[in-house]
Amino acid sequence: MKKEFLKTTLIFLLLALSGFAFSQGATDLKYNFVKGKAFVQNTHITQNIVQTMGAQEIKILSEVKAKNEFLVENVENDGSASILISASDISVRSSAMGRDTTMFYKDLKDKVRTKFGNTGKSLSSEKVDSSDVSAIVSQLDLGKLKFLPGKLVKIGDKWQDNPVEHKNPTSGNPFTIDISSEIEYTLSGKEMVNGKEFLKINYSGNMTINGKGTQMGMEMFIEGTGKNEGFSYYDSKTGMIVSSDENTEMNMNIAVSGPQNMTIPMTQSIKTVTTFEEKK
Repeated sequence: MKKEFLKTTLIFLLLALSGFAFSQGATDLKYNFVKGKAFVQNTHITQNIVQTMGAQEIKILSEVKAKNEFLVENVENDGSASILISASDISVRSSAMGRDTTMFYKDLKDKVRTKFGNTGKSLSSEKVDSSDVSAIVSQLDLGKLKFLPGKLVKIGDKWQDNPVEHKNPTSGNPFTIDISSEIEYTLSGKEMVNGKEFLKINYSGNMTINGKGTQMGMEMFIEGTGKNEGFSYYDSKTGMIVSSDENTEMNMNIAVSGPQNMTIPMTQSIKTVTTFEEKK
């Protein structure tokens, strides 16, 4: 009996120690929202578009620079938070067919109150205020947060996310678009950046794009696929993603039905760099 008791005790002790060892080498990878804290999000998007109409190839280059502010208004016991997101400044540059245009929008009043889970998933959202360029602000999805697993993970662990985005038509975009993605994330290691140690998260995934719309009496349908890959840096001291760097490639066909039926192939290459820092 003594031997069996000691054997059982030893097994439980080993299990306890292994659990302790795992927790020591793992990080509770989630957002640590703190009521009253404010953050500044800077986003830089460059986009190269090539579309073919008949024998003509049209190239479009666009660049967006945007600044948002996040204010954590309230935090629930489960770690979810109500955050007021305010669009501040946006500049949009486009170059196509020999024309180069840049537009600046400053001191915007667009505000959205979003409830985020501690994984960064949006749970609900309501518009608080808007401006004349609210269509541009909403299409850019500037208030999104990168997805975290919300649990203990160690270096080398993977997790998945399968988001579905729905975009409604706006004054500048006649399409209703649905984008379904399958993304795999990996906690790849630790890196020093500007003298600070961060956890690095790599991710890659595939997407499918479907959409439809009407313009000038013609029906249009979009079908396409895409791939994206990138990385983020997570600050385990603050419990926040501090920066992300992402590349996306999409191949699509736009089918036009009307007096003249045609199919327009289009490719898009998008690079998005985002930084996120506490507002002092």
